Amino acid sequence: MEEITKAMPIEMVGHVGKCQSHPSGYEHAAKLGYSKPSASRIAAYAMQTLEAARTKDVEAHEKNISALAHNQALRDRIVSMMKAAGIPDSWSERDHASRARYPKSKTVSAGYLSDLAKHVAVSDGFASATSTYESLKKRYEEYAATAAQEAQRAEQQRAAEADRQKEERRKNIALVSIILRHGLDEDSDWPDILEALRSKDQRLDLAVAMQQTRGDWSEGTYRVRDALDRFQIETTEDKDIANDVLACLEDFCDGRVFRDTTWNYSRLFASVADQQLAADVQQAATNVEA
Repeated sequence: MEEITKAMPIEMVGHVGKCQSHPSGYEHAAKLGYSKPSASRIAAYAMQTLEAARTKDVEAHEKNISALAHNQALRDRIVSMMKAAGIPDSWSERDHASRARYPKSKTVSAGYLSDLAKHVAVSDGFASATSTYESLKKRYEEYAATAAQEAQRAEQQRAAEADRQKEERRKNIALVSIILRHGLDEDSDWPDILEALRSKDQRLDLAVAMQQTRGDWSEGTYRVRDALDRFQIETTEDKDIANDVLACLEDFCDGRVFRDTTWNYSRLFASVADQQLAADVQQAATNVEA
């Protein structure tokens, strides 16, 4: 008879099973110094820990392969020998614990099978560990993707805030420059500046009124009408301007008419001799609208 050798010892794997069920569980471990770690750092730390555990499981399983094959062959040999000896894997017997009037039978497994399961290991838990690894990896990857999106949004917000601050500084510099250039009160804000500068030239005054109405004509043409009331006819060109804009008020539909008319606000701005003043008025108007 072929000699039956002893079962070989198996190192059970399961390092992955010790990993946190969710990456957030690594928040404390992922800390650098005293600051709270970012979600991206937690995600990276969690994935690194998971992969390290997986590597240990794989290495342990590879060491077990020959022993597992040996033990499986040993089990098969023993089971085959027991079957050859006529010993069944299981049998039925009356269930003496039953209190029924007609006691039922129960199936009893052969004792040697439980002995084999206990003393001749043919599994090291690698299949279960692999399933756990794949499940955790998917969860960790989803967390990492969300963390990356959050980090991107945070970076976009920081960049937007930096741009906003730069734009605010530029506006402040422009405001101070205009105040100094035109000798305005140092406490003037953009509405004050716009009112003061447009009063220096009636064409600019009318152009601003037309442009503002182009942007919002929900309350009609009162701005343009008021500006026309202030408009003094001193030249033939002034008369042409007044007549052209006045015609826009007849059967008024929307503010686009002041963009499309012959003497539109762009042409009025360009017609002013002092183009620095015109530019300053337009910049003030832009900041008032903002």
